[in-house]
Amino acid sequence: MGNKTSTYFLELQGLDYQTGRQILGDIDTFHGSEDEWQFLIQQVCHGNPLFIKSIAHHIQRVHHNNLSDFLLKGNLLIEKIESILNSYFQQLSNLEKAIIFELAINRNPVSLSELEHNIIIEPDGKSIQEGIRSLSSKILLDKKDDYFTIHPLLIEYFTQKIITIATEEIKTQKFQLLRSNSLAKTTVPDYLRKIQINVILHPIIKNLIHNFQENNLESKLIDCLKTLKHQPSGQIGGIAGNIINLLNILKNGYLIGYDFSHISIRQVDFSNIRLNQVDFSYSQFFDCIFPQTCGSILSISCSQFNRSFPREELLATGDSHGMIYLWKVKQDGKLELSKSFPAHGSWVWSVALNSEGQLLASGGQDGIIKIWSITTDLSINCHSLPHPSQKHYAPIRAVTFSADSKFLATGSEDKTIKIWSVETGECLHTLEGHQERVGGVTFSPNGQLLASGSADKTIKIWSVDTGKCLHTLTGHQDWVWQVAFSSDGQLLASGSGDKTIKIWSIIEGEYQNIDTLTGHESWIWSIAFSPDGQYIASGSEDFTLRLWSVKTRECLQCFRGYGNRLSSITFSTDSQYILSGSIDRSIRLWSIKNHKCLQQINGHTDWICSVAFSPDGKTLISGSGDQTIRLWSGESGEVIQILQEKDYWVLLHQVAVSANGQLIASTSHDNTIKLWDIRTDEKYTFSPEHQKRVWSIAFSPNSQMLVSGSGDNSVKLWSVPRGFCLKTFEEHQAWVLSVTFSPDGRLIATGSEDRTIKLWSIEDDMTQSLRTFKGHQGRIWSVVFSSDGQRLASSSDDQTVKVWQVKDGRLINSFEGHKSWVWSVAFSPDGKLLASGGDDATIRIWDVEIGQLHQLLCEHTKSVRSVCFSPDGKTLASASEDETIKLWNLKTGECQNTLRSPRLYEQTNIKGVEGLNYETSNTMKILGAFLSR
Repeated sequence: MGNKTSTYFLELQGLDYQTGRQILGDIDTFHGSEDEWQFLIQQVCHGNPLFIKSIAHHIQRVHHNNLSDFLLKGNLLIEKIESILNSYFQQLSNLEKAIIFELAINRNPVSLSELEHNIIIEPDGKSIQEGIRSLSSKILLDKKDDYFTIHPLLIEYFTQKIITIATEEIKTQKFQLLRSNSLAKTTVPDYLRKIQINVILHPIIKNLIHNFQENNLESKLIDCLKTLKHQPSGQIGGIAGNIINLLNILKNGYLIGYDFSHISIRQVDFSNIRLNQVDFSYSQFFDCIFPQTCGSILSISCSQFNRSFPREELLATGDSHGMIYLWKVKQDGKLELSKSFPAHGSWVWSVALNSEGQLLASGGQDGIIKIWSITTDLSINCHSLPHPSQKHYAPIRAVTFSADSKFLATGSEDKTIKIWSVETGECLHTLEGHQERVGGVTFSPNGQLLASGSADKTIKIWSVDTGKCLHTLTGHQDWVWQVAFSSDGQLLASGSGDKTIKIWSIIEGEYQNIDTLTGHESWIWSIAFSPDGQYIASGSEDFTLRLWSVKTRECLQCFRGYGNRLSSITFSTDSQYILSGSIDRSIRLWSIKNHKCLQQINGHTDWICSVAFSPDGKTLISGSGDQTIRLWSGESGEVIQILQEKDYWVLLHQVAVSANGQLIASTSHDNTIKLWDIRTDEKYTFSPEHQKRVWSIAFSPNSQMLVSGSGDNSVKLWSVPRGFCLKTFEEHQAWVLSVTFSPDGRLIATGSEDRTIKLWSIEDDMTQSLRTFKGHQGRIWSVVFSSDGQRLASSSDDQTVKVWQVKDGRLINSFEGHKSWVWSVAFSPDGKLLASGGDDATIRIWDVEIGQLHQLLCEHTKSVRSVCFSPDGKTLASASEDETIKLWNLKTGECQNTLRSPRLYEQTNIKGVEGLNYETSNTMKILGAFLSR
C-alpha cells in the first residue's frame, strides 16, 4: 500500500505490527525506535489502518516525520485521535464538509450522482467532483466502482459532529450544515432512513430539549422556518425539511395548524404524519413522500418481463377499498405510483398481471371478474366481463393467467374454479369437486395443469384441456389457502391454516409430499416460488414473511416488522427482491441479498369499523382504522374525547361499552383486549390468553365480565375487575367472529366461521355448549339477543339475516335482500325491529313480527360494518368503510346527521404548490387538502 494505491479497510482484527510498518513505510520515512513503532501501531492505534494512516499524516505535518517527538509531545490516549481528526476537520471547506457529512449520513457507499443530487452547494461554487478531489487529499475516502464511503469509525466521528453542529445552528439560526445536507433522507432504503432518524435526529432533539425545554423548542423551530419565507430554494436547501423532520419527532407525528407556506421542503416523509389545517401554499417539494389512500393490501402481482429487475416492471395491488393501484418499478428499485382506479364495489381479493404486463385480471368480493388492458402510457380499459349465466355466485378469491396469456383461471367461495378464454371471455370449463371455498389457483408453467387449494383441506390437480380432476392431494390439517408451482414445473408448494408449507414432487404425473416446512406460528396466507427456483417465500397470520431454501428446505430469513397478516407476496423477475402486501396497509420491498427493507409504502384509512351508544344515549363510541377510539356528542355530533392506540399498525376491530358507561373495551389484530377508563384515559391490557387475533367482545349486563371470541377458535370469559380469564369454551371448529351476552347475563351466544351459533352457560363449571344453531351457509359475523332474551339474530356472508328461538334453537325467520356479506345486526330495544348492515353499503330494517323489510337506508357509499339502536329506539347509528357514522331518524327513515373525523390532511392548503404529480395531488385532496377556497 502506498500513496498511489487504493486504500482498503478490513473490518477484522487489528493489523499486525509488520503490516502496520508497511503502511507507514509506504507513506513516508519516519524516525523512531523499534519499541516506539510497536507502541504506536499496537497500543495507540490497536492495529487500525485508518488510525495508523491518520496519525502518520499528522506526524508528517506537525512533527516533521519524528515519531519520538510525537510520542513525547502528543497525548498517547486513543481518545485523543479525535483531536487529530478535529484538526483535519478545521481545514475543510464548506463544500468538503458537506461531502463528508453526506457520506456519514448515508452510512453506505454513495455514488457521485447521488452526492450531486442531495448536496445543496453554494451558487457559483466548486462542483461536487472538485470537492471530492480536494477532500481526498485530506480525508481517507474509499472508492469502489464509482461509489464513495468512509471508514465506520469516521462515520461515527462525523455523525457526532453533525449532531453538535446542527444543534448549534438551530440555537443561533445561522445555517450551513442544515442548508447543505438533509439529515434523514427519503431517497435511501427505508431501513437506512430509520437509522438516520434514530442516530441523528433523536439525539439532536434530546440536545435541543435540554437547551430549550419542549414548549420553547417548538417555538424556536417555528422561528427558524419563519426566517425562510420567500427565499429561493437554493438558499433554503435542506433547512426547512430538516426542521419539519425534527418537529415531527417533537410532536409525535401530529403537525396541526402549522404554516409551511412559501418555503422549499426537501426529503420529508409525510406518509405517517397527520397534517390538519397546515398551510403549504406556494411551497416547493423535493424528494418528499406522501401517504397513499390504499386500504389493506389483499393482493399483489408483478409483471414478468424478460429483463433485469427493476427496469420498467409493473406492479399491481388490490385493496380493501375496491381499488387497484399500478406501480412503476424505477431503476433505483423504488416503487412509484403511476395510476389508481376503482375496480370493484368492495375488496379486491386477487389481481394478476400477465407476463408482458399488458393485461390485468382482478377478482373481488362482489363476485365479478374483470380483465383490463394496459397500454404503454398506462391507460386502462376494462374490456372483458363474464356472461351473467357463466358467473361465479360468491366472492372471487383467486385469478391467474396461463403463461401464454390465453387462459384465465378463477377460484371462488362458491367452491368452483372456472377456466376462461382471455380472447373471447367465454367460460371454457367449470371445475367442481371441492367441498369448501377455493382459496388459490395456479397454472403449471407449461399451461397443461391447474392446481387449486381449498378450505376443504385438499389440493386438486386439474387438466386444463378437459377440465377433469386428475389428482386430489391430502395431508394438510386445515384449509389450503395458496398453491404455487416452481418455474420448472417439478415442484408444487402449498400453504395452509395448519401453519405448514408442504412441498410436492411431480414425477411422471405422480405427486408425492417430499417435505413439510414448519416455523410459522399461525396460518399461511401466501406463498411463491422465486423465478430461478432457489427460494420459496411465505406470508403468514403471524405477521412475518419467511424465505426458504428449496434445496435444503431451511428457513434462510424471517422478515419481521409487519402489523398484520401477510396477504400476498411475489418475487422480482431476477429473484433478488420480494414484494409483499399486508393487511396493515403496507407494501414492502425486501432485498434477499442483505435481508433489508428497501422501501415501505403506507396506506391510510379512517374507516369506522364499530359503533355503540353509551347507556344514556348521549354519547356515541366508535373504533376506527386510524387506531383511535372516538367519543362523539350525540347532540352536536362533535368529538368530545379521543383514545389513541399508539402503535400505528394495530388495527382496531371492535369496541364495546360497559353497562355503567365507564369502560370501553377494544379488540385488535395484535391478539389483545384493551380496556379504557374514559374518566381517566387510562388503558389496561388483559393478559394475552388468546393465541390469535381477537375478533369480538361484549360486556356482561352488570359490567363485571367480558366475553371474547378469537381466531384461535376459542371463547373466553374474563373478570373485568381482576383482568384474568375465568373460563374458556372450545367447541367451535373455526374463528369465533361474534360474541354476545343474554340480557340476564346468564348465557353467551357465539357465531363462528364454522357456520354455527353456539349457546353457552356461564353459571357453572361446564364448558360444553347448551345448544348449536345450524342453518347459515357462510361465516357468521354478528349475533345479538333481543331485549327479552327469547330470540337471537345472526348475520352471515351467505347474505342472510336469521332469527332463532333461544329455548329450542328453532329458526323463526330468514331475511334475504342484501347483495353481499351482512356484517352486523341489532335489535331495537322493544325487539320489534331488526337492523342489518351489509357489504353492499345498505342498511335494512326488518319487521320481526311480520317478517318483512320495513325500511331500506342507502346513503352510505361503502360497506356498512356496524349498526346499533339508541337506548330510546328512536335513532339508528351506522358505521361504514366510507369513513362516516350516520344517525338515522327511524320514524322518517332520513339521515339526520353524518359524523366524520378530520381526515389526514383536513383543511390543509396546497394552493400553488410545486413538486407534486397528479396522483399525489389527488391523494392529498382525497385526504382533505384543498387548492383554494
